[in-house]
Amino acid sequence: MTPLPGFNLIFHSIRSGGGMERHVLDLISYAATQNIPCRIVTRQLEWPGTAPQGVEFVVMPDRTPFSRLNNYLFESRAFGKCRNDWPSIGISRAPGPDLCIVGGTHLGHLLDRGKKRIGFFDRATVTRETQLYQKAKRIVSHSAKVAGEIVKHYGIDPDKVVTLYPPVDTDKFSLATRNTREQTRQALGLSSGDLMLLFPSNNHALKGADLILEALEGFDPRVRLVVAGKTPLNAPNVINLGFRDDMPALYAAADAVILASHYEAFGLVGPEAILCGTPAIFSTTVGAAEVLSDYACLRFERTLPALRTALQRALERLDSGTLSLLDNPGQHINYPYSLPQHFDVLFELLAAASSK
Repeated sequence: MTPLPGFNLIFHSIRSGGGMERHVLDLISYAATQNIPCRIVTRQLEWPGTAPQGVEFVVMPDRTPFSRLNNYLFESRAFGKCRNDWPSIGISRAPGPDLCIVGGTHLGHLLDRGKKRIGFFDRATVTRETQLYQKAKRIVSHSAKVAGEIVKHYGIDPDKVVTLYPPVDTDKFSLATRNTREQTRQALGLSSGDLMLLFPSNNHALKGADLILEALEGFDPRVRLVVAGKTPLNAPNVINLGFRDDMPALYAAADAVILASHYEAFGLVGPEAILCGTPAIFSTTVGAAEVLSDYACLRFERTLPALRTALQRALERLDSGTLSLLDNPGQHINYPYSLPQHFDVLFELLAAASSK
């Protein structure tokens, strides 16, 4: 790996969470293991536990009571807080960094949702994204789906974009988590005959809760939807857990993890669950479906009949004992998914971009 003197990273929220929040924590922690110092420019700082050595946090406090306006102001000023002698990584839409990491695009989100009226903040967001992509020397997308959006909707040269699927912490997500499977299921009140569908979601509308609940209405009562997220879903056969920080144990307890997202740039819950031995049931709108095997990922078009067919297939596999134990999970993830494999390449790309 090409040595870096250090790097700046711009991201609005440094705290525990899913998706990009978890990715950023992993990135910073891995850099610390490689003795690469970094300056993190952020709006919110809630590092879980003790922050690694060599990490400097620059927190830019909010100026107004309005979150979207605060984020816009942060993005306008964040790059100015970076060290000039270090290369920079941008994840928030703050134009200027050498390399930007894109987990999803705003235009892609709007188009997938079928939104016809685009308001002021949507237009401002797209303008800021366009500036970020144009100024960056290198763009890292988290799926081929997102790379296509950057090229098609923002007019970016495809040679400037590289796809690096997001990594998984294999120390945390592994078959070792299955040691507590039965204990966790009993605590949830589930029997071996129940089909536990884990639905990790902090945005039920985006993740397709409406379609999932419609598919389960009048369906086999053995199917239990277990929701891990802050907002409850009020429907029969639903178990609401609230926010949970024991996701590896929940993945291992589940028979499948499910997403029916309107827009899902990747969906790291798929590889995470698979490494815990549990397959995924994903709509084809989920980016991770590109790189998961057919056996470990039951795909469906985002329609009610297609989802019910996928659920029926899951029940048949449950009854035959072939659903929720992937005894060699790594073979079902078709990209280099470990933290070192991913971040070593990322830092090489950053070093090359900063030398241009």
